[in-house]
Amino acid sequence: MLPSPVPLPAPPRPYTVSELLAEVGTTLRTAWRDVSVVGEIGRFDLRGGHGYFTLKDKTAALSAIIFASDLRRVPFQLEPGLEVVARGALDLYAPQGKFQIKVHAIEPVGRGALQLAFEQLKARLAAEGLFGAERKRPIPRLPRSIAVLTSPTGAVIRDILHVLSRRYDGLAVTVYPVRVQGELAAAEIVAAIRHLNRRGGFDVLIVARGGGSPEDLAPFNDERVARALAASGIPTISGVGHETDWTICDLVADLRAPTPSAAAELVCERKDEIARRVAKDRTQLLRGMRGRIELSRARLDGLSRAEALAGFPRRLAELSNRIAQGRQALTSLLGRRPAEYAARIAAAFRVLGDFSRVAELRRRGDAVRGLRSMLQEKFARAAERRRTQLAGCAARLQSLSPLAVLARGYAVAYREGAKRPLLSAAEVEDGAKIRVRLSSGELSALVRGGGRIFDPGPLFRTDEEGEKK
Repeated sequence: MLPSPVPLPAPPRPYTVSELLAEVGTTLRTAWRDVSVVGEIGRFDLRGGHGYFTLKDKTAALSAIIFASDLRRVPFQLEPGLEVVARGALDLYAPQGKFQIKVHAIEPVGRGALQLAFEQLKARLAAEGLFGAERKRPIPRLPRSIAVLTSPTGAVIRDILHVLSRRYDGLAVTVYPVRVQGELAAAEIVAAIRHLNRRGGFDVLIVARGGGSPEDLAPFNDERVARALAASGIPTISGVGHETDWTICDLVADLRAPTPSAAAELVCERKDEIARRVAKDRTQLLRGMRGRIELSRARLDGLSRAEALAGFPRRLAELSNRIAQGRQALTSLLGRRPAEYAARIAAAFRVLGDFSRVAELRRRGDAVRGLRSMLQEKFARAAERRRTQLAGCAARLQSLSPLAVLARGYAVAYREGAKRPLLSAAEVEDGAKIRVRLSSGELSALVRGGGRIFDPGPLFRTDEEGEKK
């Protein structure tokens, strides 16, 4: 007997594409809802506020997406080549069947996020020239009005006011209260800087905060605060953190103070030190002025005893006499000049009176112009007569010209090589060569029947004669 066949297992239920992708996506989101992946950003695109990028290592790549709400919480910039740790959930994008990770948090590898954000912003602002020494403005040595931008509570404002009152009491100090940490701090600092600039009347603006962690100092590493300080029309001093803390505000401000108290010390000198220096300068100035006065007095005494000064009255008298003599000579010369000029004018009038032809010049000129006009008129009439005579002669010549006869249809015959025209047929033999001159051009002809004279009849005949013939 043959063995009975083993029944085959039933085929699995077929899935639609949507059903399969939905089930796989549900499995991924359930089993891999919180996973961290380390890799290098291969590419990064920003579309609609969302970030689309690729995480890769040496042998594989994974598509990733971070939504705008999560991307805004990332303090540094995502850029290709940056190694990061991305935390999120695995998912399947059904319309394309694409496997990806939805990232909700991301950290750089080897460095903190705030430190990386600080380095990126520092490099970008340095390339724009916001840290350049050429744009730093000097701080006034003795400001009359100071604006302090800090928290109204805490030790910072008390230390600043204490240092200012101790160094120079009576200064006008305006405190603008703002938050100095937290998410709203950067926006408040920017608004305060712009408000103080619009208000005006301040010589110095101090931005101050005590020490803290990098997260606490984050508002002073914000790009908005940096650009507001760079655009400030008031000279700025940054006193943020401790001596070892460096922020973007420290690099952009016109002067960096290691601490808030140091900012108060740098903005104004001590009043007693100013008074001491003024007193010292006053003493040096008085000493110098007294020395100059004594030196000038000694020179004056020496000049008063000099021989040159003793002979000064005599030299002054000599110069006065020379001036008086020159003045007298000049007056005499000027007195004689009118009479001389009058004599020269009279002589000129006499010469003109003797020259009678000068009066005839205008009349003679009129006569010459009249003769010229008459001569031109006669010449024109004579030329017209000659032109008329010439035209008549030309017409007569044209009527007598043999060319005119030829133009009416006649011709002139010449023996070959002769210049005299032929007047009779008897003058040529049979076979002779002749030239026939027409109104336009010549013809060469060979004579046949030469020497015979016949009457061709009238050259012109009427139509009646033609009909009779």
